Amino acid sequence: MKKKYSKVLIPTALAISLAMSSTAFADPQSRPNGPYIEDDQNISLASYLSNEDLYKKLEKFAAASKGKMTLEVAGYSNQSADGYNTETDKGQPLYVVKFGDADPSKKKVLITTQIHGNEQIGTEAAVDIIQKLSSGGKEVNDILDKVSIWIMPRINPEGSDNLFEDNWYPTRYTHQTWLPENIGLPADTKAPWYYNSDGSERAQNNDGRVVYGIPGYDQNRDYNPNLDFRITKENASDVAGFLNDKTKNNSNYGGFSVTAESRVVTDVFQEMQPDVYVDIHHRGFNTVSDEDNRSVPIQVAAVVAEPYVDPFSGQQYEVDEDVLKLGKQVNALASESLQRGFSHFGATQKYPDVNLPGTALGAFALNDAAIMLMELKGQSQTLGQKQAGMLKETIKVPLYEVFSALADGSIHDVDPAIYDAIPESTNRITDPTTRDTEKDF
Repeated sequence: MKKKYSKVLIPTALAISLAMSSTAFADPQSRPNGPYIEDDQNISLASYLSNEDLYKKLEKFAAASKGKMTLEVAGYSNQSADGYNTETDKGQPLYVVKFGDADPSKKKVLITTQIHGNEQIGTEAAVDIIQKLSSGGKEVNDILDKVSIWIMPRINPEGSDNLFEDNWYPTRYTHQTWLPENIGLPADTKAPWYYNSDGSERAQNNDGRVVYGIPGYDQNRDYNPNLDFRITKENASDVAGFLNDKTKNNSNYGGFSVTAESRVVTDVFQEMQPDVYVDIHHRGFNTVSDEDNRSVPIQVAAVVAEPYVDPFSGQQYEVDEDVLKLGKQVNALASESLQRGFSHFGATQKYPDVNLPGTALGAFALNDAAIMLMELKGQSQTLGQKQAGMLKETIKVPLYEVFSALADGSIHDVDPAIYDAIPESTNRITDPTTRDTEKDF
């Protein structure tokens, strides 16, 4: 979809009242204080890549890489190779960019971005990384001799290019409809708890209205620690009973692999079997502490899932100790790479403690991948393009450090205690234009 605009008008980016604005900015709650969308200001997303623009860039990089980069279509949204469809039409391609193969003698890193369509900076940073890796040079060659890096730069293409009232309105959710009878379940089977039946998203302005769009799922709850889980004739009765039980159909359990996107990403994970898996997100706004009011640009996490028992097979999953150690080392190095004196750039925190086995990070950590969650501040509808350059660097700087440390082995010299000492998530602050309507992870 090619978007035509010079300045994109997002329906949730409406004016806030003068009274609210003066209250919010009279006593700065963080340093820097924002950048927030000011009175009567429109949000511009014009510099961000549409699906069409992204695909053209990837093809250009692959052609110019002289074989260093392989570009593959891993599958399609709304449809996957195993034949399960939630819609009749095939959606957008889900690309995987490969630097190196799944050679077990090399360290392997898998990176995914934009699992939520309105979390765009990760994709923009991934494109910069792909361009650098595909261009070669001694630094890149030294890394790629020892490390295979696969990147899926947009795994929710419909959410990314979503339209609302003919305007570009990136949305968190995928575009799919819960049709239980199409997968052998009774027609009255309740949808997974992470299904958004009317496509509604609370508007990012202060009138609290609801925007209605296209039904879909929060893809980042649709993953399952049992990587081979599918709804089949054999388990349909058990699945229907589970979904119809409110005490079980919740975030304590893995997802149901009903989105083609989650199945495609899982297939790529199984093909590569990465040592490190990185997933890039956006969240709200925090300051470091009561005494340190620096605005936190990023939160990281090395663990997001507790030991898990599959309710259908009884199989047990847990994060291996060595895997967790590597995850802590990766996250510690990422945090250390951002320390620039007492600047805003280095104000990192740990993501809040969660147990989410239905996330990609949770499911993959329970299958022997060290993980790094990267949570940037703000959403597309709260920041637009503001601070995009700095936030991209907040992703790229740590990832280049991790690539190099995996290549030369120095990652194993990083003290995991550095991760433990990263400040905990605290001091969530309010963006005056959204009033706590943002979601994250």
